Amino acid sequence: MTWSLSAVFRKYAGWCPMAAAAQKNNEGEKPAVPRAHSDDAGPVARRAVLFCRLTYAVVVLAWIVAIAALPYLPETIPVHWNVYGEADGFTGRLAGAFGLPAIMTLTLVLLHILPRFDAMRVTFDDSRDIYAIITFAVVSLLLGVEVTSLLSSSGMGLPMGTVFPVLLGFFFIVIGGLMPHLRRNTTAGIRLPWTIRSERVWDETHRHGGPVFVIAGILMVLASALAGAWGMPISLGIVLTATVYVTVWSYRLSQDLSDKTGRAQDP
Repeated sequence: MTWSLSAVFRKYAGWCPMAAAAQKNNEGEKPAVPRAHSDDAGPVARRAVLFCRLTYAVVVLAWIVAIAALPYLPETIPVHWNVYGEADGFTGRLAGAFGLPAIMTLTLVLLHILPRFDAMRVTFDDSRDIYAIITFAVVSLLLGVEVTSLLSSSGMGLPMGTVFPVLLGFFFIVIGGLMPHLRRNTTAGIRLPWTIRSERVWDETHRHGGPVFVIAGILMVLASALAGAWGMPISLGIVLTATVYVTVWSYRLSQDLSDKTGRAQDP
């Protein structure tokens, strides 16, 4: 199944981490900007292939879970929750069961197509292993939401307002851990006008922002465990605070570097 899915993406999506890795191994190409961990594309290729396969497996698992849960679902199930974890949107059993697997499938296709249009594909291709892990993290987050939603709808009584911040927190921990290793590109990462323009600003922003998002993820998990129904609004506040802080820090860095460059060029 994973190999057939990979063949489809290679043919129609134009670029896939697995396909790029295989092509690089076959042709013996070197990255335009070598990195310590990607010599001869060995570790990069292996990680890209592994996480591509895991991503496909997660999407297939999402459909299997939906089919298995269908007989146990009521005719109407919740599909949307407010910031306090209270269900405020409902749909029919079929749409509720298969909606998220369909979204995951479309998300996977989109995430495989996007790199084809990256304006900095030369450097982005060298980060294909990181992008493959990010794609895996995204679909895994959606799988966690699906399982929680279906279990709650089946009468398990799982509080979405408590579980979702935990899922989101672990997602931020993973993404934050990957940020310092992501090369400058226009597809994934902290893509701001000033980070795209300057490789130094990009690198320093991601080295600084990565730990910030890891800490934010840990705080979200703790908030969910300690704050109960307030876990969701507190988590949203943490996300907003971390995002604004990193954005402002990055902008100030860009301005400082621009000022230093301007002074250095003055006669």
